[in-house]
Amino acid sequence: MQITEFSVFGLRSSVIDLRVRGNPLTFRLFPMVHIGQRRYYLEVADRLRACDLVVSEGTDTPSSTGLAIVLAMRLTFQRAARDLVHQDIDHAALGVPIVWPDALSRHNRRRRTAVLSLLDLLLLTPFYVVVMALGGRNWLLRTRFEVYDNSEVRLRFMNKTLLRDRDKALVSALAEIHQERQDRREVVGIVYGAAHMPAVIEALSAQFGYRAVGADWLAVFDEASLFRPI
Repeated sequence: MQITEFSVFGLRSSVIDLRVRGNPLTFRLFPMVHIGQRRYYLEVADRLRACDLVVSEGTDTPSSTGLAIVLAMRLTFQRAARDLVHQDIDHAALGVPIVWPDALSRHNRRRRTAVLSLLDLLLLTPFYVVVMALGGRNWLLRTRFEVYDNSEVRLRFMNKTLLRDRDKALVSALAEIHQERQDRREVVGIVYGAAHMPAVIEALSAQFGYRAVGADWLAVFDEASLFRPI
């Protein structure tokens, strides 16, 4: 199953509904890309308002990875810099209850996440500046954004232990939600980076029998973003 799709026409991210036969509960996956056009994040926020519960990554702060990439793009005069913004969804404005697995998984995790976000920004910005400076003004065209449900995602500056730790916290929260709400006709939105979605799909399928029953695509950024000069 393809989760994100990248081509010369731009980047699309799927919205996937998972259901178990005989149960009314729906898990709706929003595989997030941390940079995109503003309209992408507005569309995601609009769809989240229709959910009964939202499970979201990190804390209610902008994406440090996305911000680092956008800053580096502007510093290196990338062609897409003018049109792209970093992920920053105002969860408080959604009017929907929010669950933060990262904040609940460990004692003081919210504070730890904030510190890691700052470190990410300080480390990733100069790293991406160097990568983009060496790669030229079309860095975005050479970046691999595609993720599948069986992808082994590689993340710079994030080791597999940390990635798996966050996956486990997310899956644990979803298992509790399933147990509590499986008989309710509700939609639970999952707003996590696309790198986490293979683990979510595998766990919900293996533990409870969830299967994809529908999918849609949202444009993260289009062809105009790739080539427009700044």
